[in-house]
Amino acid sequence: MSRVLVLNGTNHNFHTCAPTIHSALQGAGHQSTLTDDKDVLASGLGGFDAIVLGTGFTRRERLPDGSRKLHYELNETQTLGLFGAIEAGKGFVGIHGTGWWIDGASMRLTGGTANWHPPGLEFTVKVQAPDHPIFKGISDFTVRDEIYMSAWEPTVSVLATAPWNGQNLPMAWTHSYGRGKVFFTTLGHANNTFETVEVQRMLANAVAWVS
Repeated sequence: MSRVLVLNGTNHNFHTCAPTIHSALQGAGHQSTLTDDKDVLASGLGGFDAIVLGTGFTRRERLPDGSRKLHYELNETQTLGLFGAIEAGKGFVGIHGTGWWIDGASMRLTGGTANWHPPGLEFTVKVQAPDHPIFKGISDFTVRDEIYMSAWEPTVSVLATAPWNGQNLPMAWTHSYGRGKVFFTTLGHANNTFETVEVQRMLANAVAWVS
């Protein structure tokens, strides 16, 4: 099984979700390490086959005048270490807020970005690629979450969608970044999503696939 790093953090409340993901990956047989030390990225993920990132690349601070200031979650050394590691062949599993309000460089890693979503709602995730290793044995499932309005690279392979307003919007996809494999899911606004058996299985399979 894979040696995977789950990078914890408070952005997008990922600290409420990361322990559940960490436990699920361990339960699936992966050697999972949970940490909030971003400096581990500077070493190029040495000792790990893959990383799960849900705390994201950016956050927005509301200022007294009502405007929002953009902050970057990773410094330059951490960013270069992460991007270089994936490009060299490490695996990347991106979750939800990691694709929120990101720039072109980060979008090339995740494969897509989002900047709006309707209020949280209950919906069914439709598996579009049941023969793909990530969704092997996983049927359609229901979650209460956010449906991101995403823009995505035309080269991604969409594995799962959800219906909204007459459209089928991507919930999970794969693509390549250099020599690295990438899996991204827009799911994951709150911990209840990661308590869903199908989501836990999807992430465990994704870690194995990208590694």
